[in-house]
Amino acid sequence: MALAASGAISFANLRDEFSPGSNTSISFSDYYLSGDKIFAKAGNNNATDLGAGIPTSGALDISDFYSKGRGFQLTISSDTTNQNASTIFGDDYNVNYPKIIKVNSGVTVGATSTSAYAINVPSGASGSVTIQNAGNIYGKGGSAGNAGGDAIFAGTECTITNTGNIKSGGGGGGNGGVGGKGSADVTATMSSIVDKTNDKPDWVTYSVLTSFGGGARPWRGLNGSEWGYYPTSGSLRTSIANRGPVWLSFQVNTSGSYQLASSINDPYPEDGQTGQRGQPTVNISTAEDTASVGGGNFVNGLNWSGQYVNLTASTTYYITNYTSGAYSGSGFFYNTMGMYLYLATKAPTTGGTAGAGGAGASYNANAGSGASGGAAGGTNAGAGGAGGNGGALGVAGANGVSGANGTGTDMSFPSTAPTVGTAASSGGAAGNYINGLSNVTLNNSGTVAGNTA
Repeated sequence: MALAASGAISFANLRDEFSPGSNTSISFSDYYLSGDKIFAKAGNNNATDLGAGIPTSGALDISDFYSKGRGFQLTISSDTTNQNASTIFGDDYNVNYPKIIKVNSGVTVGATSTSAYAINVPSGASGSVTIQNAGNIYGKGGSAGNAGGDAIFAGTECTITNTGNIKSGGGGGGNGGVGGKGSADVTATMSSIVDKTNDKPDWVTYSVLTSFGGGARPWRGLNGSEWGYYPTSGSLRTSIANRGPVWLSFQVNTSGSYQLASSINDPYPEDGQTGQRGQPTVNISTAEDTASVGGGNFVNGLNWSGQYVNLTASTTYYITNYTSGAYSGSGFFYNTMGMYLYLATKAPTTGGTAGAGGAGASYNANAGSGASGGAAGGTNAGAGGAGGNGGALGVAGANGVSGANGTGTDMSFPSTAPTVGTAASSGGAAGNYINGLSNVTLNNSGTVAGNTA
């Protein structure tokens, strides 16, 4: 500590201040500034030289030593951030001479990021390093789910005398989880429906006997009564009597699995034409001149349903309904042939968004509150989980809340649903009020909060 500001100062006082621990005799000439006992500071030393003002030569008087001391001291009298002892003391950091950082009462020193320190005492110091804190030394709060920052780093031996507050940044609150997807029943709509009968594909082999009463059934254009899109009943339907196969293109507005059905019947069983009806075949393709690209070729019996095909929204599909196979003779008979594409399907619904965790408290900010999770994005979807609140200075952040599970009937196209909500993340840990505690002699009569390392 500095010598008295007035009154008597003994040679023993000089020796105890400028040659601590020494019992040697005192010579006034040993106590010039810039001598062996009282150092002058380097040009890049931003601290105050406690011996400044002592003569460097000539006559010395006891009054020259009033309020003088041994060491370099930085007094922090207003709020500041990211103090580095090596920068403060410059070239004198590795000089064997006392170095003091003093934080006045009511003053806060903070870190601006979790990778920085409010006060950093890196390795490489020589001589004693002392932090005298009567104010506040605070770390930076962690972002959502992340640990808070450290208040003090001690990479070299130092003494900390704390009568104020030393607290790490608070941990960030954990993020909430995303709500699970739901599965909902929907009825798709169709568009871009084009009758392609006069531009039939050449990959279909179609053979039919002359029907009872004459009249072949080649590919022919369809009249409006024989096929159509029926929005009210949710289907694309054909019912062909006295006509050949169907060939048309369409799009759906919803990706999903769609049920197909088809049927065919004998023309005049009383005239012995039974058993030669063939099989109804439905083909769906994404290419006009190629069979079964992205769809399927479905051959079934007399009347069938339950076959599903995956269709992607806004994609053009080509569909044909014809007969295949032959029995006796060169072909087969049929009276009517029908095809149904049911537009009732299932679509995934989006789960609610995750709530973000609140930031941990910092030297200049209170702990943030976690955001609420988003509402479910559709029928049967799960709501998003709320984020956890950030931790106060020196306190871990709260955990987030997991997203709610989606519900509904299982589906696998265009994506799997329902799904469970994602797990929330844990809150971040508090930072360290001292990182490098093994290098520190701590005299604490104030408040500390956080971890140590």
